[in-house]
Amino acid sequence: MRYGHGDMHGDLYTQELSRKCAASTARARVPCTSGDALCGAAAAVGKLWTGGSGADGKPHTASELVLVMGGSAEAEQIAVLLTSAHRAQMTNVLVLLTDSEAHAKLGTRAPPLFDPKATADGGETGGPIALVQSIESLLVLIAGTDGAASVPTEGALGVAIARYHVLGRLLSMGFGVLTVAPPTVFITDPFPNLYRDADIEAMSTGWDDGSAYGYNHVLDDPSMGFTRFCHGSRIVSYEPGFFFAMPTDEAVALTVRMATQLARPEAKLTSDSSLTQVWEAERTAFVHELWLPSHHEYASVGAVLRVMNYLCFVNSKVLFRQLRNMPSSTKPTAIQINYHSDAVERMQAAMARYLDGDSGPLNKLPLASSSGGGEAIETPLSCSRAEGGGDGSSTLGKHLIANSPYAWGGVGDMVFREGGVLETPWGKGAWALHADDRGGHSVSADFVGAKHNVRFDLESGMGVSTRCGDNNVVLVRSVKLAKERK
Repeated sequence: MRYGHGDMHGDLYTQELSRKCAASTARARVPCTSGDALCGAAAAVGKLWTGGSGADGKPHTASELVLVMGGSAEAEQIAVLLTSAHRAQMTNVLVLLTDSEAHAKLGTRAPPLFDPKATADGGETGGPIALVQSIESLLVLIAGTDGAASVPTEGALGVAIARYHVLGRLLSMGFGVLTVAPPTVFITDPFPNLYRDADIEAMSTGWDDGSAYGYNHVLDDPSMGFTRFCHGSRIVSYEPGFFFAMPTDEAVALTVRMATQLARPEAKLTSDSSLTQVWEAERTAFVHELWLPSHHEYASVGAVLRVMNYLCFVNSKVLFRQLRNMPSSTKPTAIQINYHSDAVERMQAAMARYLDGDSGPLNKLPLASSSGGGEAIETPLSCSRAEGGGDGSSTLGKHLIANSPYAWGGVGDMVFREGGVLETPWGKGAWALHADDRGGHSVSADFVGAKHNVRFDLESGMGVSTRCGDNNVVLVRSVKLAKERK
């Protein structure tokens, strides 16, 4: 962010603001007490970072690490993660295992178990290191946490809540922590690419600038005359399975709030809840706590957020819709398989592409998972075009012409005309029924040098456009039908 539109004083103001808001509130490292295995393991693997002078003018030094947590069910994913971390020359990785069997299941990638005596004697430095702790023991790590006895200690929910207890404990001791879910692949060391100017730096689940960083969303109320337009913001959620937390009071408060939110009856989660159910609830709580302002009885924790670059810290939707179509020289920093259920195969394919130079496994995988959602996957429409334009002789063509204009991604005045003529706010284009859709529910819509395939639902008057080349998706709505329904 720059103040003064490039003015030097604006840059100095931004630097001063960042210095005061981030580094001055970071907690200093607390020496580990005897018998504190978590602190000892974190100290053994932590990597020192110094920067961002505090209020006293002295540089702040933090011990930073990667925290990955899971059990036997996640062992295969963790093994792939550790392989990628090794190849990225990362040593500051702490693997927190919730059952003793998980360590053996990691196979040849199993890091040594934490040995307090070796650390005390100076014989164990760097990592990765594994630490086995039961969920029950992890739930009481935060002093003053109430109701730990009533918190689920099994299943995906127990692991999720325990992870926030562990994270809060590490932050309170002065560690900077990059917490990652098991289905993560590191291509390069992520720590040189962190800004450290916010309490939380989180991966986005978005796929372009608008979805990842937010955009101006305008609501129209014609009854209000010249004040009819109301401006707001929309943004896609952040990824609680991949974020860096500075050791600040606000970041600690966030961990306590997240553990509390997941354990509340309103979350409708139990020890039997699936991993998908827990992730959905966690994402909802995460974006609420970092986005919603204080209102009524609700008080925000006040954590300052930075959204990570979605092309560097990549979710699997971006990987399979965009990045795999780009030159392999364009390498991300880290990838998380968070849009797909077949995580291990996709993790291995990502490593083959970016660490071995073999694009074959990645290119062979379908855009969406073949299982896990319970819904049939639609076959993608071809981007090749047949001769001829659209007209009103088909049911869909008649519908599009009669119900024009349409709004394309919220921008109105797109008109489908006879003869395949398409009028858009960006210039004229062409449309036609898509030959691949035997049901007659899709059209090609090409304008300003870009090809789009649009599937329509005649009853609602809504379509979903997929742009050829990068698979960007936008909604297409009939403005005429929307007005008639009011």
